[in-house]
Amino acid sequence: MTDNLMNDTQLLLTIAIPTYNRASYLDLCLKRISEELDSLNEDQRKLIKVYVSNNASTDDTDKIVSQYRLMQAGAFEVVCNRENIGADFNIVQCYSSAITPYVWVLGDDDVILPGGLKKVLDVLLKNDVDILYLNNYWFKDDYTEKLVRYEKRDILRCKDSVDFARRTNVMLTFISGLIVRSGIGLEHFSDVLHGSNLSQLGWVLPLLREGKCFVVVEDVVVAAKGSNSGGYELVKVFGNNLKKITDSILQNKPKLARAIQNGAIVNFFPASILEFRKGVSRYSDKNMVKGLEEAFSDNWRYYIFLSPLIFLPLPMAGFYHMLLRVFRRLFGSVIV
Repeated sequence: MTDNLMNDTQLLLTIAIPTYNRASYLDLCLKRISEELDSLNEDQRKLIKVYVSNNASTDDTDKIVSQYRLMQAGAFEVVCNRENIGADFNIVQCYSSAITPYVWVLGDDDVILPGGLKKVLDVLLKNDVDILYLNNYWFKDDYTEKLVRYEKRDILRCKDSVDFARRTNVMLTFISGLIVRSGIGLEHFSDVLHGSNLSQLGWVLPLLREGKCFVVVEDVVVAAKGSNSGGYELVKVFGNNLKKITDSILQNKPKLARAIQNGAIVNFFPASILEFRKGVSRYSDKNMVKGLEEAFSDNWRYYIFLSPLIFLPLPMAGFYHMLLRVFRRLFGSVIV
C-alpha cells in the first residue's frame, strides 16, 4: 500500500464485530469505533467499513447497532442471523464477508484506544502487510485504567514469519489484536477448526505460512475486557486443539508451529495452572493435568514451566512461578 491510496475512495479495512447478547459491551465497543472514525479526516474515513454480525441476539443489540449506524451513515453494515449459528461460524462469517483488502475482527467487548485507528491506517497505507499485530492490555472495569503506564513505542517490522511467531506466539489466537489480509484459508474450517474455539487460525496460520510482511505495533492499540470469558475447557482449546491445528496447517513449517506451541507453554499456561489450583479459574477443565501432559509432554519446556507448577505444594508453586517470570524476562526470546 502507498500514501496514494489516501486520495482514493477504495475501501481498505473492515472492522468486523461478531456479537451475541452483549449489548452493554457492544455499546462501548461501537462508541469507541465511532469516536475513532470522527477523529479521522474525510479521506481516511472513506477507507473504513464497520460490519456487525448479530448472531440472533435477544437483548438490546439491535437497538444499540441502529443507534451507531445512524451516527455513521454509510460506514456501517449489519447482518442479523435468523438463528444462532455458534461463535465459530459467526467469527468466520465476519472474516469471509469482507470485501476490503484487510479485516480486523474485533471482539464485541474490546475497545480501540484513542488514536488507535489512525495508527493502524498509517501502517496499512505504508506497508504491504500480511499480518499486523497490535499491542494490547487487559482491563477489568475502566479501559483507560492502564493507559498511563504505556509510553509511545515503535512499529516493528519482523525479519520473517518465525521471528514474528516468536514475538506473538499464542497471542495469534487473540482476534482483536490482529489485522489480516482477507480471503485466505477458509478451506480449513470444515477440517480441523470446527468446534475448536480457534476458527480464526484458519486464516491466520496460512498467512503466517505463506506471507512475506509481518508488522508489530508496539504501542498499545486495543484494550481487551478481562474476566469476561470462560465456560469452555481452557486446556483443551489452547493445549490439544492449538497443537493439533498448528501441526496440521503448518505441517511444512514446523518451526512456526513449535514457536506458537512453545509460547503457550512458556507464556500462557503457568499463570492459568495457579488459577486452577487456587480455585479461581473461570474455565471448566475437568482434568487439567492429563490434558497438559497429552498436549505438551513431548516438549522439554513442559517439564520446566508446567509440571513443577502442577505437582509442587501450592506455596512452593507460587514461589516457583515468580522465578519463572524472571527467567522469561531474561531469556524469553531464546526459549520460545
